[in-house]
Amino acid sequence: MCELDKPDNVVEILEKSVATYPNRPFLGMKDKIGNYPWITYTEFGRRVDNVRSALALLGIAKDDAVGIISNNSINWAICFFATLGREARFVPMYESELLSVWRYIITDGDVKILFVSKKEIYEKVKDMVGMGKLEKIILIDGEGPDTLSEIEKKGAQNPVPSIRPDQSTIGILIYTSGTTGDPKGVLLSHGNLSSNSHARIKKFPEFDKDERTLSILPWAHVYGLGELITFCQIGASSGLAESVTTIADDIVKVKPTFLIAVPRVFNRIYDGLWTRMNEEGGIAKKLFVMGVESAKKKRELAAQGKSSFMTNFKF
Repeated sequence: MCELDKPDNVVEILEKSVATYPNRPFLGMKDKIGNYPWITYTEFGRRVDNVRSALALLGIAKDDAVGIISNNSINWAICFFATLGREARFVPMYESELLSVWRYIITDGDVKILFVSKKEIYEKVKDMVGMGKLEKIILIDGEGPDTLSEIEKKGAQNPVPSIRPDQSTIGILIYTSGTTGDPKGVLLSHGNLSSNSHARIKKFPEFDKDERTLSILPWAHVYGLGELITFCQIGASSGLAESVTTIADDIVKVKPTFLIAVPRVFNRIYDGLWTRMNEEGGIAKKLFVMGVESAKKKRELAAQGKSSFMTNFKF
């Protein structure tokens, strides 16, 4: 087996960042009044510890599968890291999927414990307990029996240390959309996930703890998941976009230094910013136009190995 850069597992990546950047903000999520409160690495690590311990109490062990039906959220990330700390594999699903797709993935993926984001989804899947290997469904939103809040309390009372998996241990099972038939599952090991993160950091050596991203892509896809892991590894922070339609407003509030997305998303951001600038007009629009033109010039010069003081100043 080849020797990978260390850490070679996602559990250790998180735990090293919790120890190195305890008071730095890790994840931010928009609240009901439109603000972005942040959870620190210490707070996040503590919640991961509690959920991991709860999963141990529920019998989750090496190579078991823990599923989730949820959009990106702080709780999604907590369940992900907690699952990996039990040497188990995470099986993410989209809230927008058909019931038949959830049923197929839960069965095909041998999901043993399933997290669901809200009551509406719980009502659709609650009768799946006993199907395949599914033993229990845990509601993320709310209080009471079989909720995330309740199992966190039990986990805090019965702490179980993390297990740092071998690089060959499977960390996540990601399913395709299944447009040509049933969804196809892809197994990714801790070595896959950690080596990709190391490669990103080497590719962008300017990355450091002061970076901030607006997380747009779904973590249920490997591209978005890579963003989560890498920004965790460097001690940086990620604000979660509320939706594709609110990105322009979310950028203003999160103030990202870096954006990771697909072209379609960038086109939407660009169009949204032009709409906003045309509405505001005046000096704001003039500065925006100057910034866009300077960015184009800066990119052209960089391609020629050149730079310009005035262009950099305007940018």
